[in-house]
Amino acid sequence: MVEIIDRRIVIDGKPRLVIAGEVQYFRLKRSEWRERVRQAKDGGLNAIASYIPWIFHEEIEGEIDVTGRKRTEHDVAAFIDLCHEEGLWFLARPGPYQMAELKNEGLPYWIFTKYPDALSETWGGKRATGKNVDYLHPGFLASARKWYAGIMPVLSKRLQQYGGNVIGVQLDNEIGMLMCWNEQAILNEDVQCGVAAYAQHKYGPEAANARYGFDLADPEVRRKNFWKGDFPKALAFHADYIEFIRERFAQYVATLRSYAEENGVKDVPFIINIQGTGGGKARTYPLGISETMRCFNQAPGYLPSSDQYLNELTRANVTDLYMLNAVTACVSRPEQPLSAIEFQAGTGDYGENGAERMTGAAADFKVRMCLVQGNRMLSHYTFTAGINPKLEVPHGDGNETIGTGGEEHDPTSAPIGIGGKLDPVYFTTRDTNRTMLAVGDLLADMDEELDDIRLGFVPDYYSTDVKPPGPMRELADKLESSRERIEALMRPLLDRSFSFTAVNLQGEIPADCRSIVFACASCLQHEVQDRLLAFTANGGTLLLMGRVPTEDLEGNPATLLIDRLGGKPGELMSSEGRHMAIQGSGWARHEPPVAAWELQPFVAKGTPFLSVLGSGEVCGATFKVGKGKVVLITCEPPGSRSFWDGVLAELGIRPRVTHDYAFGGIVLNRVRDRKGQRFISLLNLDLIDKEFTIREEAKILFGGKLLLPGKKAKLLPIGVRVGGLQVAWSTAEVTEVSHAGVSFRQSTGVERASFVGSVRVGRGGRIVGQSAGSTLVDVEPGFGTVTVTPVS
Repeated sequence: MVEIIDRRIVIDGKPRLVIAGEVQYFRLKRSEWRERVRQAKDGGLNAIASYIPWIFHEEIEGEIDVTGRKRTEHDVAAFIDLCHEEGLWFLARPGPYQMAELKNEGLPYWIFTKYPDALSETWGGKRATGKNVDYLHPGFLASARKWYAGIMPVLSKRLQQYGGNVIGVQLDNEIGMLMCWNEQAILNEDVQCGVAAYAQHKYGPEAANARYGFDLADPEVRRKNFWKGDFPKALAFHADYIEFIRERFAQYVATLRSYAEENGVKDVPFIINIQGTGGGKARTYPLGISETMRCFNQAPGYLPSSDQYLNELTRANVTDLYMLNAVTACVSRPEQPLSAIEFQAGTGDYGENGAERMTGAAADFKVRMCLVQGNRMLSHYTFTAGINPKLEVPHGDGNETIGTGGEEHDPTSAPIGIGGKLDPVYFTTRDTNRTMLAVGDLLADMDEELDDIRLGFVPDYYSTDVKPPGPMRELADKLESSRERIEALMRPLLDRSFSFTAVNLQGEIPADCRSIVFACASCLQHEVQDRLLAFTANGGTLLLMGRVPTEDLEGNPATLLIDRLGGKPGELMSSEGRHMAIQGSGWARHEPPVAAWELQPFVAKGTPFLSVLGSGEVCGATFKVGKGKVVLITCEPPGSRSFWDGVLAELGIRPRVTHDYAFGGIVLNRVRDRKGQRFISLLNLDLIDKEFTIREEAKILFGGKLLLPGKKAKLLPIGVRVGGLQVAWSTAEVTEVSHAGVSFRQSTGVERASFVGSVRVGRGGRIVGQSAGSTLVDVEPGFGTVTVTPVS
């Protein structure tokens, strides 16, 4: 039985960690299947994932082949059973959409021939530029239902609760992505009617007409305005359209789920893939959340799962990954864990021209951070390269295969290449996977230890993919201005070893939330402003950085927050054509002037600490609000450590666990289970070796100084019982656990571990002290492992 309980994936009553890899059987010869699966298993995986492409299995309408009748590689059951024989779980991804560099994004050609009107209409009444079908088109849904009727019985017989290995089934893929990245609204007639009906029901017919500025019941007038998108009250349409499409996508997912369940696939996590990362950044990832959050939080049984393409994890983008996980968690249901069904693997050489090569640290760092933040399933995408099979029916499109990029398919320069050749990244990825799974049973039941601070998140701030010229484009420009501010807020928090999650400000703020940091645009809903003021009045502390909110997302005045602060916003000032600088005052008086590229001075009744050089206008101040306070910064503030220490002191927050390395580039997080067993996670983002001490409050951890080599990571145990040992603490990480003991990794310097009770130490280690029922062991320098066993 596979269950989602308390942010865990529970299999047969036990929390489990799933580390999978995408092995696409349809791009391999059947004779290669077992070898690739074994290579993947040797790569440290305990599960295999794969798309099951509709275009591959039903190229001709009505001729679904999932048994190998037409082509031996069609035998999906045989591939899943082979994975089972090799002791691996299976994650099935049957679409309808797959993307995956497949023609028509994985849909059969005949869909578009039979249902040409299924293609979405968009601005100007034109057809969408991609293969974007209207998800709720009756013909498309009827065809998808038949496809599910063909593939789901294969999966249902192999569900884990029936003795099989299928532990998850993905419904569709990257829902909404094709329209999102083309910035095209879905404007089919039934969608237009649906938006109109939604507005009339919510506001009443007369109020809805006044809200839009025309008669919503008139189809010609409605169509003219919606298609053009620039009518005076277009922001009313924008707000209603976003809500309506979220519900429409949720309805689509619920429909697919019903098709799966009517064919026996039930009581298994239904995976929803959230798109939005790319180019090494996650700045637009919340667009995917905004579109799909109702899909995965509408009911129990869904598993939200991210798409992660972040390349190397560096000082520049470590905030992106941390933000991605935090905001996904805050819009999920209380029981839902995090996961990543497309977790970037390989070298990242997408152009296959040698211009890009990620190091082994890329996957290593990202795996570790994701597991610390509560991901219970990661699937390396793709783990194997392959060959695109030929289409049964030629379409005169050039290569005549199912793929869009030629015969070979190796879009990420996968760890396992064409013909089974192992890339060097295979071995580093293998080491990471094995190390994490060595303590996987512990990690699967641990949660991140959080400090008293949360990142404020407004999903509607990311409804910016629908933006024709006019009011909607202007709104998007305002909202997008806040995105760089998020990174500027998060960087000093991570640099100071804060562990935090996010809070959805469009919902209720949890009672245990003490402090919020929020990157604000000039638009913010009245109800969100009211909620933040109530939060501070009850004793919370709030850091707002960005622009002063003066309107809501529909262009109406909304100044509740600045009015309550007794302030008055000034005009937005840009560095274009002028040289601007800001300087510290009050507690920040020792901060030297720094250049500013944008700022918004304000009149304040609070206590200023930043002002515009020359004019003295305030752009940073602290306000008392009831029992709490608001810190408002309306410029790009100084990045100095002393300045941010002052801001955090104003908020009254500090991390529980810290390090004393003065130059940053270390990411420190920690996890704990209900028994008090813990791990401290350390990432060194730089190439230089770093020596530092870790403290919890005033207590020094790990017996003194630690050495963390450049571009290396450690997961260090504290109070952990594993392999028959009680590990009080260790500066060497666990690499293997067996009944015979525990292996610890050697490094370039001496590592030290403390154990409760007596132990034996293998080659490469030595006992250096015994007292009061504990044993101190040195792990000598080297490139192997040292085995420690208990003495009964």
